[in-house]
Amino acid sequence: DRSYMRLTEKEDETLPIDIVLQTLLAFAVTCYGIAHIAGEFKDMDATSELKNKTFDTLRNHPSFYVFNHRGRVLFQSPDTVNSSSNQDALSSSSALKFRKLEPLRR
Repeated sequence: DRSYMRLTEKEDETLPIDIVLQTLLAFAVTCYGIAHIAGEFKDMDATSELKNKTFDTLRNHPSFYVFNHRGRVLFQSPDTVNSSSNQDALSSSSALKFRKLEPLRR
């Protein structure tokens, strides 16, 4: 078809009818898929989703909970810090290290 156009020196500015029909059919199928297969749309505002959540679960991330940390060693009362010797401090820090490694051994 292009060789004929070159020979006759005519410019065809329109697309072939089969390409136009395929494009329109693809557009119609895409619109149908978006409207009927995608499901229900969610509301734009967050209040509709927050209605179902309680305050406890709003920004609650249990995977970040850490109960075995060094806070109990760092924030001991002054009585226990003064009475413990340097050897006790070394043994408690090694006990903390072993407690950290316990989940890895399982």
